[in-house]
Amino acid sequence: MFYLRLKSVAVRAYTRFRLGRVESVCKHWRSHPGQLQLFT
Repeated sequence: MFYLRLKSVAVRAYTRFRLGRVESVCKHWRSHPGQLQLFT
């Protein structure tokens, strides 16, 4: 198992519908999709 070091990506604020409720998600940073690779 190893980790690739990739940049984080910005996520803009958005509204989502989850579990029968409306949620407001604030702007934040997250790891790049595919940053964690297992069993390669």
